[in-house]
Amino acid sequence: MKRSFTWVFAGMLVAVFLVDSAFAGIIQTDEAKKWASENGKARQSFSFIVFGDNRPTSPTRPLPEVLDIILKEISLIRPDFAVNIGDLIWGYFGTPKQARDEFSAFTKRVYKYTPDVDMLFVAGNHDTPSEEIQRIYRELFGQKLYYNFTFGNSHFVMIDTNFPRSLLEKGQKYGFYNVNDGEHELAMVDWTKKVLGQNAEHTFVFGHVPVFSALTPHFGEHPKSFTTRGNRDDLLKFLLEKKISAYFAGHEHIFYAQSVGETKFFTLGGGGAPLYGPTTGGYSINTGEGPDYKTLKSDPEVEHGGHAKGHHYDLHFPAGALSIFSYMLVTVDRDKVSYNLMVPHSFEVTYLKGNDGLSVESSAVIANTTPYEWTLRGVTFLMPYSEGGYEVSGSHVGFRDWKAKPAKVAPEILEVEKVSDSLAKVRVMATIPGSNSIDVFLKVK
Repeated sequence: MKRSFTWVFAGMLVAVFLVDSAFAGIIQTDEAKKWASENGKARQSFSFIVFGDNRPTSPTRPLPEVLDIILKEISLIRPDFAVNIGDLIWGYFGTPKQARDEFSAFTKRVYKYTPDVDMLFVAGNHDTPSEEIQRIYRELFGQKLYYNFTFGNSHFVMIDTNFPRSLLEKGQKYGFYNVNDGEHELAMVDWTKKVLGQNAEHTFVFGHVPVFSALTPHFGEHPKSFTTRGNRDDLLKFLLEKKISAYFAGHEHIFYAQSVGETKFFTLGGGGAPLYGPTTGGYSINTGEGPDYKTLKSDPEVEHGGHAKGHHYDLHFPAGALSIFSYMLVTVDRDKVSYNLMVPHSFEVTYLKGNDGLSVESSAVIANTTPYEWTLRGVTFLMPYSEGGYEVSGSHVGFRDWKAKPAKVAPEILEVEKVSDSLAKVRVMATIPGSNSIDVFLKVK
């Protein structure tokens, strides 16, 4: 009976901790500049994650489990921030109450799995299908539907490629239109041209709809990307003139990349929504250092990687497209940028002992299922609070003799957060060799 009480009490402490951390990670669009100036000042090196298209399969269905896995891995990687590129909910044809409930289901997962990672948002077409649902989105994520900020040596520009139909002219759907969200002096096209004049080492632009559609490159009667080639070309020309580093989008539930000159265009729609086709690929999609995206120049009109019939489309997939769940880690290091495509289930943490806020010793096995070495900065333990601090060590098991040996790179304690007089959260950095695992041991001094 005493044991049961102990676990219930520990669970209550965890619950209190999670509730107290709620809302800390969602950066309102109106506060993005202030947040970036406080957190990114003078930074020459940092990392961020891009993911999106996390909506369920259909109305009233639960959010996909793979979203939970992605969020957990974001927390383990512990980037400086994350950007969600839209489609959090089903949205279409629902009532405002249904939309609010759907948004709530998403934000609860963010609070639960990534309470310590700041997150910014770009609206997707499912998030703002009507003015009524758009108002709820703006209430939760910020009033500005297009916005920008400077983080360290880099400029981030978020545009809205899918205003509700009621705000667009006849024939417009997805695209780069000069619509004002009511929060700016300038409508979006004029505003974007102005803010992209800002100098920065790197410029990253985000929109929900991809510039290069892998699914309907001909545009045609039912284009999956921009409604017209002309509107797309206007934006493309502008982005190339400004020599941006990369444009990130989702909308098409695949991974796809294309380079034009030094500018890279990514489609990262594999966040949990139903995938669009067969798993295809090639072209050294992930080499560990980041793909050589210049090789992704196959003509989707000629060289097809696969074929699938969807609900609305009879689709051909270009070679190089990947119909897989995924997200991307972007690392800025002064004048260099690397782009690493990540897949869920890359990392797993199994707590073997403690981690309950009561035990003076805790341990965990951290597995890395990728073939590349990774350093995770977000491995956390719930420990009794100790004024004297903590000790951490690591080991791995030899393949041949099955004996524990010191980890090649010793884990480090990065942060001790006092939650209460008796509870602390201890964050550890651990480096795990490719296709391997290490044990991390943490104890009160």
